[in-house]
Amino acid sequence: MEEIRRSNTKKQIFLIVLCCLAYGFAYVGRYSYNSNISNIINEFGVSQASTGLIGTFFFFTYGVGQILNAFLCKYYPKRFVIAGSLLLSSIINCIMFFLPATPGAFEAIKFLWMCNGVCQSVLWPTLILTLSETIEKRLMKYGILAMSVSVAIGTFLAYGGSAIFSLPSVNFYRGTYLLAVGLMMTLAIIWFCSYNTLTAQKPVLGEVQAPAEEEKKKSGVSGIPAALAGLVAVCAVFAVADNLIKDGFHTWAPRILEKTFDLNISKSIALTLVLPVFGFFGSASALWANKLIKGFRPLTGTFYLLTSLCLGGIALIFYHGGTGTPMLIIALILMGLISSLTHGINNILTSIMPLTLRSKVNAGLLTGVLNGFCYLGSTISTYGLGKIADHFDWKIVILVLLCVTIGVTALAGITTLIHALKGEKDPEQESVE
Repeated sequence: MEEIRRSNTKKQIFLIVLCCLAYGFAYVGRYSYNSNISNIINEFGVSQASTGLIGTFFFFTYGVGQILNAFLCKYYPKRFVIAGSLLLSSIINCIMFFLPATPGAFEAIKFLWMCNGVCQSVLWPTLILTLSETIEKRLMKYGILAMSVSVAIGTFLAYGGSAIFSLPSVNFYRGTYLLAVGLMMTLAIIWFCSYNTLTAQKPVLGEVQAPAEEEKKKSGVSGIPAALAGLVAVCAVFAVADNLIKDGFHTWAPRILEKTFDLNISKSIALTLVLPVFGFFGSASALWANKLIKGFRPLTGTFYLLTSLCLGGIALIFYHGGTGTPMLIIALILMGLISSLTHGINNILTSIMPLTLRSKVNAGLLTGVLNGFCYLGSTISTYGLGKIADHFDWKIVILVLLCVTIGVTALAGITTLIHALKGEKDPEQESVE
């Protein structure tokens, strides 16, 4: 029995790593465009709003797809669906590499990236469901941590590759598409070949819990228990605001640095690497904070409060601090902290919460719904923030984001207080040990 348990543990750990890399490499395949947004503006001669609209096309189809796949993922043959999603996304990136720099080709990018959103939308809920059904409780904290850092890994690879390919001595930004193709195709092959072996042996001692029957009978809308409906509704608002800020910074930070501090494209992209690096720590800190602050509303509200303070600091720099090197360094640190905090919020909503509550609700369903709302925020961020910058400037963009975080922080505080005054049994008072 002990030998079987050790073998099973190794398989589960490898599966956790594989799920992490699958989503991380897919992020390279979606940020291969966003990481080169300044290069694309210069090559195609288009506006910031126009380039942001392409990201909006991706995030819209991705977000809608997330919600649909949240309900359907339990029926999917995961071996084929995950590998197929990565393969199709790599093909789209390959087409992007060969597109000519013409107005007609730029219009085609919108529809290519829309298809990319559809292809990749199956990944997150299906991967989370795979872990929920396969990983033992004692290993779940590692699964949560691995999936939360997958975003930072993919973002770092995408922007790191873009920074290298954008160097004046290289001047080959389209190489980022080839990087995405190579990573996704490799992972698709590994997933397809190893999935059956890694999931053949289910965890012993009944450590994987499906939603209890009594909870299913109490389900509210579409399989979400009535006791969780209020929490999910509030967290959906948190999710929209989180990705509005997180993807807003990831998409536009190079442009903000380029225009505010008069940097060249390669240097501004390279400096943006501070965001995913800080993101690693944010994902881990959310897991740690979950042990200290019980309840997902106050936990998320705390992260939003700190985000508000950082955005306030950036606003002060942009309006009163000047554009010298000291102010650039402080701005980068604050942007890094914002990235850390928003990655932490994303981890709370799409990893910690679904996998912690997996005995009460289908983890794939819950994470898909919340991730769908996350990408509603992403949809707004790419076109909306670019449009604001075109008509005003990046200082106004920062003020808009600050107002959003203050509003969501207030929502978290008010709903936490109301819930506490009701004195009801709280289904969310759990943490991953």
